[in-house]
Amino acid sequence: MTHDLNSKKAKAEIKAALAKEKAAKALQDDSPLKTREDLKGFWRQYPKARDLFGQIMITWRGSTARRPGVAGCWAAYPYSWWSEKTGLPIATLKRQLNLLESYGLIERQRGQHGGTRPLAYIRPTALALALSDGRPGDRYHLGLKEAGKEEKPVKPLTNAIATMPPPAKPEDASPQSLAELMAILKG
Repeated sequence: MTHDLNSKKAKAEIKAALAKEKAAKALQDDSPLKTREDLKGFWRQYPKARDLFGQIMITWRGSTARRPGVAGCWAAYPYSWWSEKTGLPIATLKRQLNLLESYGLIERQRGQHGGTRPLAYIRPTALALALSDGRPGDRYHLGLKEAGKEEKPVKPLTNAIATMPPPAKPEDASPQSLAELMAILKG
């Protein structure tokens, strides 16, 4: 009986996660922000959201937190940490996060990590990376493969070292005297 309950619970969690992912994708598709100029106007209108988004990008780039069943990395910290880092009160922080999420610029999930402490899992969306000045590894860190680019295998360093020619040996391996060194330096 408990197996059936666990199975139903797992199916419900998966269904809820898929529905949330579909809703986030719809927000990105329906976002009024379509160009960099639109985003610049949005940042001028909402400077607190701009500053918060900048902090999210910095934190997310250095983060390795993962969510089960979701590709890519997340920044996972409690709201109090985000509040301290940005200087925004928690209520203002949540309002700005809601704004960024409603425009399809971030994804946010609630979760726990390392115990019972509730965390906000936050990361930028593909739309945000497309409209902002991203770094080359951002799409990979988000869990997206570069479209039209094949992954090239990386040569191990040991192969590169093995193919290097051996260093040249000096003809005379005896140490030089002080007089010989002085003659070379003056020479």
